[in-house]
Formats: sequence, C-alpha cells, structure tokens
Amino acid sequence: SDLEVNTLVWKCLGYRFNEETESWDPTDVFPKWKEKYPSPPDLIGMQRVYSREVDQPSLRSNQALVRSIPVDNKQSLKEHLKPLGWKGYQYRELTPNKTRRAQCANWLIFYREELFGYTVEELRERRRLKKEAEAEAEAKRIAEEGEDTDNWKPPVKEVF
Repeated sequence: SDLEVNTLVWKCLGYRFNEETESWDPTDVFPKWKEKYPSPPDLIGMQRVYSREVDQPSLRSNQALVRSIPVDNKQSLKEHLKPLGWKGYQYRELTPNKTRRAQCANWLIFYREELFGYTVEELRERRRLKKEAEAEAEAKRIAEEGEDTDNWKPPVKEVF
C-alpha cells in the first residue's frame, strides 16, 4: 500500500517512529533531507487527490527523492526486475501513485546498493574519492587524445 511504501522510505531516510509521542523523529535523517523535511513527507500522494493545492507537496517531495538518485542508478528498478521476467509498465497502466511507487522502489534499490550500512561521513568520503577518480580518468583521456573533444555545445540561436 501507499502507507507501507512511504513508511519504508521514511525508515531508510532515517526517520524513526517514537511510540511514546506517536510521532516521527528526524534525528537520524540525512542532513540535507532533514533540513528540507523535518517531518516525513507523503512521497506518493496517499489522498489520491491530484488538484494542485493538495498534490503539490507530495509531488515535490517525490521529485526531491528522485533527484537524489545518481544517474548511474536511475534504471535500477528495470535492471533488477528484468531478469525476473518483468516487462515494464504499460502506458495505460500508469497512474500518479503507481509512478511514484516505482520511483520510491527505485530509490530503495539505490539505498540498498549504495547507502545502506555507511555513515554520512563515509558516504561523503566515497563521493570525494569517486570524483577524484573521474577527474584523473578525464585528465588521462585528454592527455592521450591531445585535446578535449567532449566540449561540443549546440549552437545558440538568438531570438529577438
């Protein structure tokens, strides 16, 4: 259900339910996420009312979750389910809730593969090392080819 998906993502983000106060505690939430969402947001739109006023907070929180997934991990859902016989979604099957559930499932796979078991400091260090390795590989490529060939930009057409 939508609530189960929301709850699972909230727990992975670091929110913890306090049974005494019957509220969600953001103490262990990723720092930038906690700053933006001090209480766990509805990531799916459990009300299933898609008017702008009602749905906008759910849409924005889901978009923020999707933006947190690196490009290399954007197709994780497809990569993990295809070997199990999953053919993908049919366009006519998609609803906002189903789409958002799939996006949450993709984030959960990313979390399991890349984030689970690491502290924020360890994740920052991994990111730094990855950026350094990419910069070294790019410098090596430029040194071997003699020039930077990836700087092509589309021509700009000025509109007056």
